[in-house]
Amino acid sequence: MKSTWNLVGMALWLIVLVTLVWMVHDMRVRRIRLIVKEHHSFSWKNFSISTVELVVWLLFFGGMSYTTFFQNVNQLGTRVSQTTRYEPLVINTGSSNGSAYYVSVNNSTGKKPVQTYTYLTEGEKYEVRSTDATVSDGKKAINLPASAYKWNTQKVTKYDQRHQKAWVGVIETTYKKSFVNGIGLHAGRLANRFTLIRIPDHSFMLRE
Repeated sequence: MKSTWNLVGMALWLIVLVTLVWMVHDMRVRRIRLIVKEHHSFSWKNFSISTVELVVWLLFFGGMSYTTFFQNVNQLGTRVSQTTRYEPLVINTGSSNGSAYYVSVNNSTGKKPVQTYTYLTEGEKYEVRSTDATVSDGKKAINLPASAYKWNTQKVTKYDQRHQKAWVGVIETTYKKSFVNGIGLHAGRLANRFTLIRIPDHSFMLRE
């Protein structure tokens, strides 16, 4: 567990489940009592109570579901923190045709094809998917997909000059350890990771 604040969310989800069991039991008991005492299986009073219970539970369940599963990280503002690291790329000369490249691209098949980018840094090999990464080979290092994130323009310019436009930048967004983030079981957890792979031009890209 990344943070003890997530215990808040676990407790609330437990309450959701316990409340559901209690609500079903209460509806059943009231219906049996109605049949035994009044010899009816339906009354508007009993129906109204059950409706109110169900609406309140659905609101509680819907709020917890949204907080846990459907929050937009880009709209959380100060509830998340962002860190960025930059590393120079290492050129790869292991292609079958003897050409040198910084990043290889593998295309998947199917209705929603996804590209996989493979690149090297000092002593490390990485594979990232195009759903959370982009390759920039234009005049501007920050292309359209990368522009959705906050980059240090001075460092970007510095790395372009120092490493001849061959580097990688990784932005990681993390939920802060707080009570509010704990409600959704997110406190201290990684929210998003985006990789910008910078290469001089498309000739340094190997398509497999």
